[in-house]
Amino acid sequence: MASTVLSDRDKDHGQVFYQYCVCVYVKAIFHLFQKPRAYKDPRMNEQFLRSKKLYEVSAFRALNSLNFLNAPTLPFIQSLISAALFMQYLGNMSQSWILNSYAARLIVALDYHEVRNPLGNSELDEEIHSVVYWCFYLDRTLSTLLYRPLSLPQPRISPTHLITADQSLPHIPLIRILLDLAQIQGELLDCGKAGDTRQILQNHSRLQERMEIIHSRLESSRTSAPDLVSSDWIAGDFCYYAILVDVLRSRLKYAFSPLTHKECVSYSRKSLKALHHLQKNLEHTPGFVDPYPSFLTWTVLLYPLSPFFVLFCNIIGELDMDDYNLIQDITHSLSQFTASPYIAKLLKLLDTLQSLCMPLVQAKERLGPQAKLASLYPAMATRRDQWLTGDQLPIRDQLAMRDQLTSQEPTYSTESPFGESGNLNSQQLQTPEESYRDEEMMWQLFNSQLSLEWFESEPFSFQGYT
Repeated sequence: MASTVLSDRDKDHGQVFYQYCVCVYVKAIFHLFQKPRAYKDPRMNEQFLRSKKLYEVSAFRALNSLNFLNAPTLPFIQSLISAALFMQYLGNMSQSWILNSYAARLIVALDYHEVRNPLGNSELDEEIHSVVYWCFYLDRTLSTLLYRPLSLPQPRISPTHLITADQSLPHIPLIRILLDLAQIQGELLDCGKAGDTRQILQNHSRLQERMEIIHSRLESSRTSAPDLVSSDWIAGDFCYYAILVDVLRSRLKYAFSPLTHKECVSYSRKSLKALHHLQKNLEHTPGFVDPYPSFLTWTVLLYPLSPFFVLFCNIIGELDMDDYNLIQDITHSLSQFTASPYIAKLLKLLDTLQSLCMPLVQAKERLGPQAKLASLYPAMATRRDQWLTGDQLPIRDQLAMRDQLTSQEPTYSTESPFGESGNLNSQQLQTPEESYRDEEMMWQLFNSQLSLEWFESEPFSFQGYT
């Protein structure tokens, strides 16, 4: 591809030239943002950034020149997936999904997803396998993130079997794990389409069992990972626990369980603690001289925001100060990377959630650490003994409770929990035996779908880089 780009530089440019340009420049960008960790000379880092910016502009120009009415070919698919990965790296997940979805249609048109022999050794076979598993990864991950339908049909064989057998590449074990996690995400989208609740819960149980297997592989591969890429395995922890939280939240919609809820909160903390660790140790992550660390675009911007939302609900429901401080620290760390418009929008969302918690946090601080405040979580009043022991309610009781909580229209109290002096009325917070209205609102909040698409409304455009 590079030789074609160089030899055709002074010729009339056809579509293959632009397709190759996208692939070559995006490859160069991903190569460069791994380089700065190896150099301490600021002049070298400045040159790397200048070159990367030049490659970004060139990639956008080539992408603007693609004819999307061209017949499907392997180079066309490669350029679309390269462009999708480029958009994902920049943080523009909506455009990444659009480009990858079109690549999925071309893959289906050429029957590449029907590949049955993962052992093909030719260069062409490896290139076909590569576009299939990268398209699969982006399709499942981005569709879950944006709550959009899948574009690529399930391949004939597992995408992890399509990855090159070259074990000398340090990221191969982690890529296999991310592909397995993407498979879980795709199946989770269809979990609720089963005919009855029992089947839905069985589907969730199978997903949880497979997540346990993936976790053991994540831990075993971590021990053999080179120190140079060890931070990527910590980022993998964030991704793993974020998906596990999504699985548990989905299960809770069909059968309430105090134990499942407790696990959901615990895994949310693990996910965000992994992200916080990366933020505190930026010197150990690649691309640290960029306007923002590259790991943010394949962690917090690419995977579900559920851990943030679960802890936000836990702060409101339990007034957990450790959770509040964790989210506050993460938000503060993100504030230094607002050069990315997508991180800036995410920061605005997190700031809003944090501001909603502020009155309760300030009230708890005024009352002192010894003050006992009742939880606002559902079912505390009706089955207190079950909550305290962590036992799961029978399915019949769970469904009855869920029906009871959702059968009525939500009512909103106009009475403030604060007195005239602005102090929190602790007696009100300690009366969970009153009506279900606060519990119902809390449960609806916990089950809300939080999508990155909320702040990705820009039209499909590459303007500004031409």
